[in-house]
Amino acid sequence: MTIISIEGASAAGKTTTSATLAARTGGVHIQEIAALWEKPQREYPEWFFERQADRWKIATEQEAERLAVVDIDLFQPFWYNWSFGFTLFDGQSLEFVARFYRPLIEQRKLGFPDRYFLLHTDEQQLRTRKAGDATRMRRGFELNLTFIEPQKRYFQALNEYMPGLVTFVDSVDIAENVRIIENELPSGPSQHRYSLELFDHLVDWLGSHTAESAEQTQTARTD
Repeated sequence: MTIISIEGASAAGKTTTSATLAARTGGVHIQEIAALWEKPQREYPEWFFERQADRWKIATEQEAERLAVVDIDLFQPFWYNWSFGFTLFDGQSLEFVARFYRPLIEQRKLGFPDRYFLLHTDEQQLRTRKAGDATRMRRGFELNLTFIEPQKRYFQALNEYMPGLVTFVDSVDIAENVRIIENELPSGPSQHRYSLELFDHLVDWLGSHTAESAEQTQTARTD
């Protein structure tokens, strides 16, 4: 079958869209790490990366029977850390993350989804949705708002390198999100799942661009 990944800012509708799509298609919703595992008392730097590989394993085991919907990008440590200048998580560098990920791709223990779906909407709508959802705490919501533009820029760069890899979805409501994604689902496994060329491109791109320049571009457009 197919493996897809749904991304977007906090309150963009990732989890509800993922769960609804999986239920509608008879697929499996592979939840984010925090929903599947508790952090160990003594968390080590690679623990979060290892769980991404575990989520990929679940996806590849399930896809033979049904659509696998990965809630939040398995490669999130790259662009998330980049969005904050690699200052989070004790300053984990791009090189540190890449050194862990590359062997996993070589060994086919972790790979790229057949298609990304990036949900986006404006900041005011995100705040409204957060205020109207009493079921989730959304810790770090304000911090995560600052990565919206860098995240979009990153996925645009991936899509420019490999056209069709990312579908950008204006997140109006869950039903519409699901309808759009269903219409854009790839027909089967892609050729890029374990592409080291794609991996090296994303590492090179992150190493040669800064998240701050994305913010500066956005400011210049609104001046």
